[in-house]
Amino acid sequence: MESGKFRNIVGLVVWFHPAQNELDALLLYLNDLEHVIVVDNSESDNSTLLQGLPKIHYMPLFSNKGIATALNIGCAEALRIGAEWVLTMDQDSRWNQHTIPQYITEVAQYGEFDKVGIFAPFHDCDGHPEMHRRPGRFEQKKIIMCSGNLLRLEAWRQTGGFREDFFIDSVDDEICCHMRQLGWQVVRANNILLTHSLGNGVRIVKIIHHPYTSHAAWRYFYIARNMRWMMQLYPEMEKYYKKYVRKELKRLVLYDWDDKCNKIRNYLRGLHEGRRSPIQTASRQ
Repeated sequence: MESGKFRNIVGLVVWFHPAQNELDALLLYLNDLEHVIVVDNSESDNSTLLQGLPKIHYMPLFSNKGIATALNIGCAEALRIGAEWVLTMDQDSRWNQHTIPQYITEVAQYGEFDKVGIFAPFHDCDGHPEMHRRPGRFEQKKIIMCSGNLLRLEAWRQTGGFREDFFIDSVDDEICCHMRQLGWQVVRANNILLTHSLGNGVRIVKIIHHPYTSHAAWRYFYIARNMRWMMQLYPEMEKYYKKYVRKELKRLVLYDWDDKCNKIRNYLRGLHEGRRSPIQTASRQ
């Protein structure tokens, strides 16, 4: 798709054990793009799901390399085929209310377009966007979730790519902070909604009317470790992540009864591992 200021946009989605639901999500935006790159972190080949579909470049990795590695592989391939932007999608995010052309038309009107490294939609994570949406058409953000982002590949190239040592959690936070260090803006279009699931294996537990997002136990190591690493890499974000570290531990203790001990153990192990300094110039590709 080419529209005004946007040229050569390629879709990029990372799969992990996909099924029909993930294919249905992809089909919602396939017709709006010239090409879609599917990087598959699954152990098996899932190309049969894509049989008969045009415009798709399927790249199986045959093991879980992590979201950062998969995104870097997809971005490098997009650059190779001449793209200037990639639309990064989570496998289960859905464009239920707006289309890609509407999204592109909206963000192309941002006044400082040439300074933006990432445009993002407003993520509807719980079905009640009216409770969370902020006033204003556009809003500069410090960090943003990766799904539905229009990522300028030149900005991605300048950062060196997504940090592969982070593996999964805070990967999107880190590249946003790095881009801002380099002078790029991260901008959210508040009028464009993307329905976003908070991850594979996530369920919402409601206790005293407070929703709690419960992840698989192994993820809590990366959640905790990577937040500690973010504090070291970006001291200006230390206050934010210190608060989040305490909040996440409190939620685990109070709201989560499914494999609670294992989750807390992994979380504390991640906090301990996070004391080790991350490599300042990590290999990203």
